[in-house]
Amino acid sequence: MMAYLERASVGGRIFYQVRGSGPPLVLLNGLSQSTANWTSQVTHLAERYTVITWDCRGQGRSEAGEGALDLDAHTSDLAALLDALGHERAHLVGFSHGARVALAFADRFPARVDRLVVTSIGADDAPLRAVILRTWKAILELGGVEALAWCSTTHIMGPAFLEANVEHLEVMVKTTVQRNTEAGLRRMMEAIVTYPPTLVEATRVRVPTLVVTADRDPLCSPEAGRRLTEALPRGRHVLVEGSGHTIPVEEPRRWRDEVVAFLEGGVVG
Repeated sequence: MMAYLERASVGGRIFYQVRGSGPPLVLLNGLSQSTANWTSQVTHLAERYTVITWDCRGQGRSEAGEGALDLDAHTSDLAALLDALGHERAHLVGFSHGARVALAFADRFPARVDRLVVTSIGADDAPLRAVILRTWKAILELGGVEALAWCSTTHIMGPAFLEANVEHLEVMVKTTVQRNTEAGLRRMMEAIVTYPPTLVEATRVRVPTLVVTADRDPLCSPEAGRRLTEALPRGRHVLVEGSGHTIPVEEPRRWRDEVVAFLEGGVVG
């Protein structure tokens, strides 16, 4: 099922899809992604869960609306979506920007989260991460979405994955351009710098949380992942070796196995 959630009170429509049956599980996109990026993972996860994917404001087929694209907007949209679908609680599984939104949701709406999985985020105070994000914003403003897509490939994809898929990069970039707007990405990037530090919110998140990071990710080092995990009262850390930032794409089966094992596992913390 695919549909739109009307957000008349705050403006705009939110695109979402639902597939499968079982406990509700929400997948949250990375910055320049859309629900389409989860297609392969949804095929497998829908055998065990009711999988909900959605484009947050500024992404894919959702409308940005007029207000700020901050964490308050994204988390209130997700709460409204769960209400509309009749789910009091759900597992949240987020990648990169989606992981940041999931962490904020678990802080703001703790009673609505069963288990939390955050991939490719950590302690966000590393200078390199800030420089990369600033570079992306400048390239977007100077060259548009296509230039940003080409530039970001070496930041978000590990060397091994890039080498193995070099002949597919043209299609990957074209797909990114088709699924994004310059205005939406610019507004999202402007909002990201206003987000509170992950370590501050992490200390208040009480639900069992899995932090998944990779050793070839310039945006989130293994140490940043460990520091975030240590700040979480009930955190567990998994390091995926040989992968870059896009772990669910580069190591899809390993990532999915870790996620399912955690969601169906025992007590953490």
